[in-house]
Amino acid sequence: MNWFLWRQHRKNFLVIGILLALYTALVIPTGLHFWHTYQHALTACAQNPADPNCSEPQLGLFQSSTDQLLFHLLPVTILFLPIVLGIFWGAPLLAREYAEGTNGLVWTQGTSRHKWLTVKLTWVLVATAVFIGVFAALMTWWSNTPNTLNMDRFNDVFFSSQGILPVAYALFAVTSGIMFGAWFKKTMVAAGVTLGLFIALALIAVPNFVRPHYMAPVTVVAQMGPAAVDSKIPEGANWLLSRNIINQNGEVVQDIFSSAPAQCQKIIQQMQIGTSAGGNRVKAVPGGGDSIDACLNKAGWHQIATFQPSYRYWDFQRIEAGIYLALTVLAVGATYLLVLRRDA
Repeated sequence: MNWFLWRQHRKNFLVIGILLALYTALVIPTGLHFWHTYQHALTACAQNPADPNCSEPQLGLFQSSTDQLLFHLLPVTILFLPIVLGIFWGAPLLAREYAEGTNGLVWTQGTSRHKWLTVKLTWVLVATAVFIGVFAALMTWWSNTPNTLNMDRFNDVFFSSQGILPVAYALFAVTSGIMFGAWFKKTMVAAGVTLGLFIALALIAVPNFVRPHYMAPVTVVAQMGPAAVDSKIPEGANWLLSRNIINQNGEVVQDIFSSAPAQCQKIIQQMQIGTSAGGNRVKAVPGGGDSIDACLNKAGWHQIATFQPSYRYWDFQRIEAGIYLALTVLAVGATYLLVLRRDA
């Protein structure tokens, strides 16, 4: 049975192996180049801190179109690998057997349905976990430089393409394809439903409506004033969820100048001067400070920000991976029910 499955799916394994080799040949040299360039820039800044680039978080690095393309394209590639495996590996696994009738032939040759399905699932799921695990490990290592420079590991694409999450995505996509293949017994239908389900869950619903609520966010309150909130948020790759100005009634304010209390409106009008662009800007206050902020603070206005701290990154990875692994188990269980009971 194992030898038969190897002969049946060896082309798929070969294709994935070639893709992995090509990906490795691209990721390792560019990853080493990016990291060494970054380290060299840090050394240069330590020796010449007056360099204007040293005042920027990105140190003026990797601004070329090629570098920017790599920074955005490689994570997206990892994100879509589970979709490819679900459509071209998971969906046909059982649907093609049903369409060609080879499953019935195997079942009449002394191999039980349970053993047939178990061996097929074991081969495919182990291969999926190994292949995507290597891809994800390479991507996580390669992302060390952009993660350090941009401090945005919680970004949807970067979060989903690093760590352990790609493996959970892939297992979910492949088992969904297998389940729908057993259900509909048509490869194209199973592939289409798998694609729709993965996009709806992994790309839309979970990142936007579920992920922000894995853990209660940290809330900071600050007075009105430039950088008053930022000074209370610790440095790091935090995930900023919201930043709002609250008036004396506890309501979120969209436009300070039009919503300010009457006593502050007078100060605003006195301090505003016209600009050549037709808008308004506030005159600087001699000696520093801002009388508008002082007035708003006195009126009970303040700022509130909510964020997920950077140290929760791996907690979020484990929680979301657990969700998709639970869905994977459900898909495998449903597949057994379809094959062993409905088609018995």
